[in-house]
Formats: sequence, C-alpha cells, structure tokens
Amino acid sequence: MLTTLAYLLDPERLGSAVFYPLSEDFAQAWSELPRFRDSDNAKPLRPAYAGLATALSAVTNQPVVIMPDTLDQPEDDLAVPAVLVTTASIEPRLLTRAVRSWERHIRGGADDNVLAPLLAQSEKYERALGSFVENADSGRPRAPQWFYKVAAWNFAATIAKTSLHLPGASAPSGGQRLNWLMDTKGSLLAWDHILEGKTERPARVGYAMHKLDFRVITLPGESRIGIHVLPTFSRLATHWASTRTAFVVRGKDTVLRLPVGHRRTDEGWEPYTRNFAAQVVEACKLEAIDLGTNETLATMEGPVRALVPGPTEHPLGKGTGTRFNLYLANHIKKAAAKLGVEQVAYERTDVEVTRTTEGPVVREDLDQALSGTGHDQVRVLALYDDEYTRERMITALTPYLEEPAQAADWDDNHDHQLTERLFVRLHRMPALVSPTPVDWDVELAFLSDLDGTALTGVWVETIWNPRKRTPRRGQTPDRYDPKRDLRRHFHRRGMVSQFIAQLPRPKPPKLEDAAEATQALDPQALEVELELLAQAENANGETAIEDNADGAKPKRTRPRVDYPAINGLRDLFLRLGAVDGRLAHGVPLDRPMILVGLHLRQQRVSTKAFGAANKTQMVEVLTALHTHPDPQQPWRMEMYNRHTHSWQPLPQGESAFGAGPIGMEGHARHKEGAGLVREHVKAALRILPAQTPLVIFVDTEACRTIWSGLQHAQLGNGPLPGDGLDDDGRPIAVVSINTSYGEVPTPVDRSNARRRDPERPAAPDDWLYERTTAGTEVTSWYLAQKSRTYDGFGQTSTNGSTCTRFTIPQELQKALLRKDWHSFTATQITVPRPDGHQPQDLAALAAALCHQSLAWDARTRHPVPLHVAGAVDRNHPEYRGVSFETEAAEESSDDAS
Repeated sequence: MLTTLAYLLDPERLGSAVFYPLSEDFAQAWSELPRFRDSDNAKPLRPAYAGLATALSAVTNQPVVIMPDTLDQPEDDLAVPAVLVTTASIEPRLLTRAVRSWERHIRGGADDNVLAPLLAQSEKYERALGSFVENADSGRPRAPQWFYKVAAWNFAATIAKTSLHLPGASAPSGGQRLNWLMDTKGSLLAWDHILEGKTERPARVGYAMHKLDFRVITLPGESRIGIHVLPTFSRLATHWASTRTAFVVRGKDTVLRLPVGHRRTDEGWEPYTRNFAAQVVEACKLEAIDLGTNETLATMEGPVRALVPGPTEHPLGKGTGTRFNLYLANHIKKAAAKLGVEQVAYERTDVEVTRTTEGPVVREDLDQALSGTGHDQVRVLALYDDEYTRERMITALTPYLEEPAQAADWDDNHDHQLTERLFVRLHRMPALVSPTPVDWDVELAFLSDLDGTALTGVWVETIWNPRKRTPRRGQTPDRYDPKRDLRRHFHRRGMVSQFIAQLPRPKPPKLEDAAEATQALDPQALEVELELLAQAENANGETAIEDNADGAKPKRTRPRVDYPAINGLRDLFLRLGAVDGRLAHGVPLDRPMILVGLHLRQQRVSTKAFGAANKTQMVEVLTALHTHPDPQQPWRMEMYNRHTHSWQPLPQGESAFGAGPIGMEGHARHKEGAGLVREHVKAALRILPAQTPLVIFVDTEACRTIWSGLQHAQLGNGPLPGDGLDDDGRPIAVVSINTSYGEVPTPVDRSNARRRDPERPAAPDDWLYERTTAGTEVTSWYLAQKSRTYDGFGQTSTNGSTCTRFTIPQELQKALLRKDWHSFTATQITVPRPDGHQPQDLAALAAALCHQSLAWDARTRHPVPLHVAGAVDRNHPEYRGVSFETEAAEESSDDAS
C-alpha cells in the first residue's frame, strides 16, 4: 500500500465561514472602476477583487477572499455576482472605512464612495461550508470556486494548533518541535525555526523556513473532499531586490502575506505593499505596516520576511525530504483526528511495469529505428567551435561505427557513413561562441547545399549557461544565447536540433594511472565499467570500483563517461524519429493501435513591439505513435501539421511547427476559443487511419476546461476528445494523465515494505497502484516514482530519507543543507472513456509508456506520445518567449527609421 500526503473528510466537518453576498449592482460598480497605478513607475492595472481582499486582510488580520459566487469557472469574474468570505465578522465601521479608503486610492484621490455603501447593504451571514457542496453522494461533488480556498483555511487552522515533532538522536534534545503561524492565505509557517546556510566562495549567508500549503482537491468518484498538504522549504531573501511576496507578523499569531512592488526614490529603490494595503491600514488608524530596509530584512529578527524571487543560487537547497513528509503525514492524522480524516492510500495491483531496454539505441537497431522517418538517409550535422567539443561529439558517435578506428579519419565538411542509413558531417563555426547577436542568414548559408540530400538533425555547441550569474569584478556578463535564433533557422530549413554545452578539457591522468586508464577504455572493459556505474561513490563524489585481487580492495578511478554528450545524441535521435524495438518489447499489445498524445498549453504573448504580455494564445501539439503487436515491425512517430492538415513523420512535423508562430489565433480555454480547439483536434484525429483503434492520452490539467468530461465532477459524462469520430465503429479510448503537483497526492511511504529503520520511508516500487471508491466503484490508478538523483546518484542522494533538516548530524550539516532534498512524485491515471478496452489495461498501457521511455533511462511523468508532444513544444523558438509577430513589428520599425 502507498500512503500519501492527502486526506479525505466529510464536507460537514469543514466548519463554517462568514459571508457577505455582493449584489449585481456591486459587480457593475466594480466594472466601472478606472485603471490605476499603485506607484509612479507601475503600469495601469484593471482592479481585481484580490486587490481589495488583500487590503481587507491587512486591516482585519484574517483571511479574506472575494470571488464570483458560481459553481462553474466564470468567463469573466465581473460578469456574475460575487461574495466576500472571511473567517470572522468584520466590524461594520472598520469595513466601511477600509473599502472607502481603498476605492479613493484606486480613483486617484477622488472620494466617490460607491463600493462601501453597496457592501453595507449586504446581509452578512455565517454558514457551514459543507452546505455549499452539491452532488457529493454521486461521487461528483461540486462547490463554488471560493469554497476550495476557504475550506483550506479551516483545515490549516486545525493543524496549526499542534506542533510537529521531528525525532532525531543527533539533535541536542533528541529532536525538534515546529510551531506554526498561519498567514492570511492559509499557509502555515515555521516562523520561529529558521535554518541558516553559508558558502565560502563566494561568501554568502542564506536562510529558509518550512512552510505548509493546503490544496482542496477532489478524487475520481469520491464523495468526500480531499485536502492535499504541500510542504516546502521556503528560502528567504536577505535584500528586497526583485521580491514579490512579504510576510508581516501582526500580534502573536497572525501573519499577513502581502504582494510587494518596488518604486524608485532619491536614494534608490524601496519596497512597498501592492494594492494600497499600507495606505488603507493607515486610514483605519491601525498599526502601520513598515517593510523596513535591506538591513532589517537581512537580520531575520524583525517582524518582516520576504521570499527569494524565483530560482537562483542559494546557500540552502530546496525540498523538505521524504522523512519530513512521513513525520508530517503521521502528525496530520493525529492533529486532524477529530475531523474524522482518512489518509488517501493506494493498493498494489497485479500490474508490474518493466523496462526491457536501457541505454542508447544500439548500432544493430539504429537503421530500423530510423526507418519511420520516411528518409533513406539521415544526417547528423555537428556544428562546433571548440576542438574538445568536436572530440566529445565523435566519441559519442563512435559506437555506431563498425570499426571505431574509422573516426580518426573524419575531416570537416564531408559526409561520413556510420550505418547504412546514418551519416555524420562536422563543420566548424566560430560564430557559435559570439558574445553578441550574429547574422545567421550569412553564417548558415552553407546549409543550402544540404537541402534535399537527407533528413538532417543538427547537433550544436553552445557556451550559454542557463543559470544567470550577476557579473562580479573581473568577470564578464552573461553572453548572447543563440539557441532560440538557431532553432528558428533550422526549423525553417526542415531540420531539428539539439545543443551540447561546451566543457573545459579535463586534466590529463597521472603517469602511474595511464596504463590502467588505457586498459579501461577497451570496449569490453568499458561495458563492465558502465554496469557498475551506480554501485558506489567515495566521500568526494568521485566514482570508484573495487578490485578484489588477493583479498585487497584498493580503489581505482573509473574513466570519465560523457553523459551530457551521450544523452544529447540520444535526444537528437528521438527528434529525428528513431523508435527502436524497446517500446514494442516493453509495451506488449495484442493488436495494432495508434497512441495519440494531446498536449495543450496557454502562453501569454505581447502584440506590441515592446511591453508586457497583453494576450494569450493556445499551443496545440498532437503526436501519434503507430504501433504493431509484432516486435519485428518498427513503431513510428508522427506529428500533426496544422498548416498542411496532414500527419507527418516527427522531424518534419516538429520543423513545420517550429517554423511558424507557436500559438493558434483565437483558440482559448473558454467560450468560442474552446470550441475552436475542439474542432481543430477533431479535424486532426479524423484523418488518422480509420481502421486502427485510437487511444488518446491527454494532460488533465491543460484540457479539462475544454473537455468537461475530464473533470471529476463530470468524469466521462461530458465532452471528450474524439467525440463524433466513431462513425466507422472503431474504438476511441481516452486516458487522462494528471501530474499536477498540487492535485495529485504526494507519495509518502510504501507501508508494506521491509526496512531496518522503521522511520525511513520506503521508496515506490515498479508496480501500478489503484484506488476504488466505496459506493461509486470508480477506480483511478497511481504510478509513483523517485527521482533519478534520489535513486542513487551521489552520496547525499537519499539524505532526505535518513534525517530531517533539523536533525542532520553535526559533521554533515554544512554539506547536506546546501543540497536539494527530493520527495516522491506520482502520475494519476483515469479512464473517462475505455470504449472497448478494459480500463485497467489502458492504465497499464499508460504506466508502461511512462516506465519504458525512448531517450531516457528513468521514468517520464507522461506516456511516450504525450511526453514527446511536450518536448516539441518546449523546443519551439517562441516557447515562453517573444513571438514572431513582435519581431516582425520591431523589424518594420527599424526599416521605417
């Protein structure tokens, strides 16, 4: 059995809240508010309900939410009546003064006083939260959108009453007790238990505290409400630069969580609370909110703390670790026992997922794997500048030569044959390391000679480091990153690409180790070395192998294996459409099927040459894996090309997708835009071979607002992908894949495992788990996993399972505190439409396609077709970046000038 960090309880146990219904007149008055700036350098914003809620939380020291009062997601927050919900009544005079003050600031000083009188007309009432839940008995509970936030407040308040004990013999008192403060968003903060980390080069000090977030969820077929607990190790900022969130202690047991902005002053930049929270508090004659200075923030002793703004280098690592999660899970069961909670757990099925093949595609299978590309010849074009990068590329390609010595004769700018189908061409390009933008039309003009000669995948050297560093004295700033520009040029030429980061040439081995190293580089010896890769590492992180000759166990250093180069080449082969027999052997089928991956993502873009994003567009990628039950018949991957309304081999489909704008104009998650998405997907599926059954894998979180049949409240009873395509009688099954960190219960422990340490959680195994709800008999499946790092790469890989961050042995604190501590993750599988299949068979198929990946030796979060579709999206030049339309506007502006 797998236990999780999620808990079920009857809705009537959720307690009550105080409600202020807001009339349609209030919504109309709100819609007429002007755009506002809360500082001179801020851009004008349309007022949001959350702005007033933040100001009221600052005044009342309690959680407040203002949201539309509707069961369904509204098309426009202001189009329906709303409700103000909080944990206790607000004194009427204070409420009126606060709302009037906030509106005055929104209007730039004009005291129109429209909102406060309308709010005063509201008939306040207190009501049990459970009374707002509908259809619970059917296993399809529905509740207003605000309910999910308010229910989490009440549950968090219950947990906050009891401290969390973290046992540990190494701690002075045998352990640590964490006391909690609840903030105005319903999170619990271990405020008085700050951990400190230091680094010497560069000299830095960092701080962090444990934080618990709570998410109200539903489970398929479950009549009760679920609470998912999300523990984090939140790193704290020591200066205000770029921060967005501040915590301010008010009184003994209240913490305000406030959004932070930054404004320029005569002395530089200073932080301020967004949405006029500080000004409203002052107008209500309450204790002022003072965020302080960089100096006061850095001490960690005052009433204010701020979160580190996004991913960055820090003396402390991320993550709480699996042992902390286990202690927390057991603690919550006791702390919430009076609520009658039940911990969500999954039972093991008889389905074991297996991986029949690991490592790169071997030479004997490569030509067959590339047969699905539709080309007789496939070329790897290796672009490099550094000579050592050239050597690394050749070394990674050498296993595909019949005689490895042939690589010594490779010269540049000529095709060199590796297999009957595969060729490689090397080309030196110094522009790859240019610190400034390059005219790639000129630099890549030589590619015209290659057009039409073979399917080409480009392997490109890059020096760009994705971890941006602030330049220090004597250092150069971040260099120009050419990847986005190069991908666009390659895609427009029908080519796919992969990048390899430049590395310094390693130091030569010592003379006394030369003979041993030479022997180890023999192919057979190297194979043995690779098999022993995961066995042991010494305290310095240097891999070593034991030699048992004569009973002695001296350690010798294993030769370096260039995993970045090997894995980069594997990914390039995947993008070229190489599908070898590993899937056919690892995912047994009894008939041909087409496995479709439906990937959707909404991206914000800008229609202006300069400025913030001001519209959204829908990214839609569909892939199709054509399978056959005979392992000797090669599987092939295709992708839908919306421009030609056809399915093409994966590399041609990706290049066509990447050559144009990433999004679809007018497509969206709601209203007419959702209808356009459904019609586009339906048109793509319709032209797949009609005689072959379809299994469509969809991303639940991305697709459920477009196809409501994916939602737990309408599971299988609403619109689904593939609707209207069953005229020919073929089965069209839909499998829903949910990997959302906030929605899929976090695995904690495998309770039936054998263990020496009873408090060390057992990692998930290679079995599929399931949960069937009582009464409704709805089954969902659960595939849990540990990360590759947790699974044994590095001495500190499993430190989060042997201790908590408070109980690290003294001699290991410096090393372990700066490491990231991993937790277990999971994929939740539901089958809203089996259509001729057994649901468990489809769940087993999804699990097998996660476990046996194509270009990765560990498990993927999504089945192969859906995983590949997401990878294609991430490789688009516009992925989370500037759109082609914006660039065209900039070029037109430049031409005009």
